[in-house]
Amino acid sequence: MNEFNSKIAFPTVPDDLSSIVKPEELIDIIEMTPLTLQDRRIYNLLIGNAWNEITHKKRHAITRQELTKYIDSNNQDIKASFRRLMSAIVVIKIRNNQNGNPATRQIQLLGANETEDYGGFIEYSFPDDLVKIIKDTQIFARLHTKVMFELSSKYSLSLYEFLQKRKNLQYINHETLTVEETRGLIGVGKHKLKSFGHLNDKALKPAIKEVSFLTEFEIKAEPIRTGRAITHIKFSWLKKTDIGAQIAAVEELQRTKTGRQERMEGKVENVLTITSSQKSDSSTSPIHIGNFLPNLNLEQPRLLVSPSGIEAAKKAIADAGKRLDVYLLEQEFKTSAEKTGFKPGNVDGAFVNFVRKRVA
Repeated sequence: MNEFNSKIAFPTVPDDLSSIVKPEELIDIIEMTPLTLQDRRIYNLLIGNAWNEITHKKRHAITRQELTKYIDSNNQDIKASFRRLMSAIVVIKIRNNQNGNPATRQIQLLGANETEDYGGFIEYSFPDDLVKIIKDTQIFARLHTKVMFELSSKYSLSLYEFLQKRKNLQYINHETLTVEETRGLIGVGKHKLKSFGHLNDKALKPAIKEVSFLTEFEIKAEPIRTGRAITHIKFSWLKKTDIGAQIAAVEELQRTKTGRQERMEGKVENVLTITSSQKSDSSTSPIHIGNFLPNLNLEQPRLLVSPSGIEAAKKAIADAGKRLDVYLLEQEFKTSAEKTGFKPGNVDGAFVNFVRKRVA
């Protein structure tokens, strides 16, 4: 069995698309043709829908209903998104090309596609060069569909993808980008938000606030000056350790978007108890947030693995020469413990032992 076909090397996507896997090369892209928030959401769903067979030379199919249950859009809008995705040219950084050297590649995001006029299926394909890149990918980000569709701007979605790729990196919790790299990463058009002040106020600050509010991580962006000009931005991220903050983020994903801006600004009390009277979006899907109190039940104590426990587990995985998602393993550990009634005195130690057995 080659490395690509290994379950460890190439993660799978659930049939309900509650989470989507995205290769790193398609996250840190620079848009030469600007895409909208809807374009990015649709593209992620297309990747997720095709993922388990994405390296097969075939057309993939998805129903219009599968797309429209997540987005508020008419058929013409979907067709327009497909046309923009077909014409979009992006710059992708390649770690090792055929000569073993780092390289920059310009590539299309989407190949030929066909949309039935009166409902039914949408067939689509990916360019061969893009499939080859995906096949050789070593690092993946797992995006949670519910979070993706709760984010209100393409800047927030881009930042969320940036975080999901990097959050599992061992001993790394920051990265510095140039201002131009940042603009390209979050999809700011060449002639938009030209000054750093406008970029910061209109794109960066709102995106950082929203992603920090809806996920298990706190993100910060620190401008760095070279002389008098701001030339770089240092992004840093840290997993929330306060249980109240974790619960609040899970709870927010189950609420309607009405009043969210006020809750982000702290203008209303953020109640940390989920009650049956709270309403959720009509598009609500199961919440799967890795190591983030999934299927929250406040009446039962939860097994909580500390950040140091997660780091120890990552080291055990690395020492074994494996590539496993530590947060999916954590959820497997919790599910197993709940089914068997296992209540360890040392949760971190029990989890690390579970991981060591899993990778053996």
